[in-house]
Amino acid sequence: MSFLTDLIKEKAGEALAGNVSIPEGLKDKVLGGLSDSIFDSFKQTAAKEGGLEQLTSLFTGGQDAASSPVTALAGKLFNSNVAGKLGLSPTLVNAIVPMIPKVISMMTSGKGFDVNDIMSEFTKSAATDFLKDKAGDLLGGLFK
Repeated sequence: MSFLTDLIKEKAGEALAGNVSIPEGLKDKVLGGLSDSIFDSFKQTAAKEGGLEQLTSLFTGGQDAASSPVTALAGKLFNSNVAGKLGLSPTLVNAIVPMIPKVISMMTSGKGFDVNDIMSEFTKSAATDFLKDKAGDLLGGLFK
């Protein structure tokens, strides 16, 4: 796991603590799903045109996390990829999703990391996914 996913999971745990009551057996899965959703929203944003500028703005304070499309995407990803699979109640989902801007704000206001390192991780991850997809397409074409 990368330093960034570890950071997201740490901040998600801090944001949810005392604010959202998650059943003990689901806590790690919810935190992991929340972390994955936020990281995937960063990755998807980095992969699109103008995405790196959008992320840089978010991480340098040029854009508020609460109004960021990156944050909105993370909420959609959590709802579509995590909430249903874990069988979370609508009440619990409605308590967790509003914490996403808080998690992202906690990350973007944190010290001890370089924005360039974060952008590099997004682009590296997005490039790896792109290459995997293209390699799969090429190999699939060979075996048709």
